[in-house]
Amino acid sequence: MRPYDKLSREFIVTMQQNLLEQHLSKEELLALKNKRSGMTVFQISWIMAFFCLIIVNWQLRYSYTQWPPPGVEKMGLALPTLATGALLLSAFLARRGLKAIRQDNHKTFLTSWGTVLVLGALFVVIMAYEWLIVPLGTQYGTVFRLMTGFHGFHALVIGIYMMTIYQNARKGQYGQFDFWAVEAAVKLWYFVAFAWIMFYAVLYWI
Repeated sequence: MRPYDKLSREFIVTMQQNLLEQHLSKEELLALKNKRSGMTVFQISWIMAFFCLIIVNWQLRYSYTQWPPPGVEKMGLALPTLATGALLLSAFLARRGLKAIRQDNHKTFLTSWGTVLVLGALFVVIMAYEWLIVPLGTQYGTVFRLMTGFHGFHALVIGIYMMTIYQNARKGQYGQFDFWAVEAAVKLWYFVAFAWIMFYAVLYWI
């Protein structure tokens, strides 16, 4: 597919969605806008907690002449990179699923969403393993466990919410006029992906 063909399809889908939303009553449209605004405020405010953990990491590492401290082996890259790739792919598929449900394409939604759940589970399992094998009794291990555990908890809780979305979708509860729960789940999963990209860079690369 040529780039401008893809952009044309994106534009058409966006216009279709805007037209569909125009059929909502004034109260329903206001409620939808309020939900979207509330989600944005939540994402911006809660990401500050992740920034604070990054600052804690930097404060600890700059109190040492090298990081990890002498005698502590740095965690490997292979598994977390695999986990990161799975998470990014899941975010793309979540977006695809949202587009599908807005078009009443339940088959594509269920396929995309089911794959998101599998990739999300893979991410959580890999990072749980990383959390377990990090060296204990060191500042490096403590801050590593704090950051990965904090993020993993969010990924797990939001993943459970996304699982309920999948189960409800199989019962036909969502469609082109009732998709906010799906949209909210996608935005929360974007939050998980964005927060992890920051942690991944700080914990494994910087």
